[in-house]
Order: sequence, then C-alpha cells, then structure tokens
Amino acid sequence: MRTHPFIESVINRVVGISLAVVVWMMYSWLLFCYGGEGIWMACLDGLVSVGLLAVAGFLYGYVDGTIHTWQIQIALAVLVQAISLAGAFELQILLEQGNAGDFMDSVSLRLVLGILCWIILLQWYRMNRADEPDLEEIFGTELGKGQEEAIPVDETFLDRVSVKDGSRIHIIHLEELLYMQAGGDYVTLFTPGGQYVKEQTMKYFETHLPPALFVRIHRSCIVNTEQILRVELFGKENYQVRLKSGVCLRASNAGYKLLKERLSL
Repeated sequence: MRTHPFIESVINRVVGISLAVVVWMMYSWLLFCYGGEGIWMACLDGLVSVGLLAVAGFLYGYVDGTIHTWQIQIALAVLVQAISLAGAFELQILLEQGNAGDFMDSVSLRLVLGILCWIILLQWYRMNRADEPDLEEIFGTELGKGQEEAIPVDETFLDRVSVKDGSRIHIIHLEELLYMQAGGDYVTLFTPGGQYVKEQTMKYFETHLPPALFVRIHRSCIVNTEQILRVELFGKENYQVRLKSGVCLRASNAGYKLLKERLSL
C-alpha cells in the first residue's frame, strides 16, 4: 500500500496541522461574522466542521490515485460535505436546544467553504503524487541501466492495446497512443480520441511496448517518442517533454537521460 504523505514526511505533518488550524480560525470567524453565531459557538462549530473535513481528507489519502471514475469522486465529495454538515447540525441541536435557524441560514456558506477546502486538498494530493521522487532519481543512472538490461531481448512486443469499457472493447493501435500515466494499480492511456483506463501496471507496459518507440520518462509516465515535439529544461535538473498535441509532461533526470539514449542524442 502507498505510504500516506502525511505520515511519511514531518514537513507534511507540520504544514497539514498548521493549515488545519488556520482554516479552523477562518471558518470560525466567518461563522461569527456572517453565520449569526456567538464567538464561542462559532469556534466550537468550526472545530467540528473542519475536524470532520480533516479526518475525511486524511482517510482519502489512502485511496488517492485509485479512484478514476469522476462519478465516484463527486459522490465521495458530496458524502464528505454531508458528514461535515450533519456534525455541525447535531452540535447546534445539542447546545442550542433545537434552535437550528442559524444553521439553515449558514448552509450555503458552509458548503462553499467545505467544497473549497476539499478541492484544495485533492489538488495537494495530486501535486504530491507528481512530485514523488522516483527510483531512478534516488539510485541514479545505474538503475536506469538495469532497467534497460531487464527488457527481454526476445520478447514479442505489443502492437496494440485492448481496453474493456463496460460491454465495449476498444482497440488502441500503438501509433494512436500518445502517452500513458500511472494511477495506483491502473494506467490511463491517452489517445487523440480520448483517454482509457486499463487495470495494468506501468512495469508491464515498460517491458511489453517496443523500447524504440516508447520510453518511461518518469515513474508515472511512458511517452510515445514519435509524438515528442521538444524537450525543455524546466528549473534545475527538471525537464519538460512537450508533445505535438501541446501536452507537457514532466521527465525525471534519469528519464531524460534514458530518452536521450533511446533517441541517440
């Protein structure tokens, strides 16, 4: 199982707790100013609401990258907001003896704040996945050479990829495949006609796609070299691969070196 980003890094824990406190203070202040609540009730209300959002966000970190259907993502976001609202409502019922008028007046404010917090949290998880150091960066070019040697010489490489979508089966020919990105135990295939999700690993495609045509430029990305327009230096020892379609992909240092070797540059 993928290590939770808040657990594996002290900096992430400090930043996460600090942001949660800041959000709680802002949430409480808005409830006090615009929600019609007293200062102590607003603080307690904000603590419950933000606390429930924080717990849900922390638990989401264990499944981040494994949920690919947007309907499930939307349903999960709605469920989280409903739990946060229900917790705040129960708090007001208990402490204000059934007077929920102020709560109903502030529902729109709560939803806006809750959805905004959830979107920011999901974007943070996405950036954290993109910035994770890959094994090539940790162990250097030696690992890259080992991967080159691990590709079987006599292996019969794929000439197409089949993807099942409900009752339909899509056949993707290699010349149509622009690039692919990893997401948990799934791989998303990007083509000019759209994107498709296949339950397969990046290692499988790395060893079963023609090495002269497809290069793994990052732990989470394999690109079709015929679709590359140019490679740009993006920051210190960070490279950006721009495709003919206009898409920009991040390449690790080892991935860039491997790409140069494959293209004989």
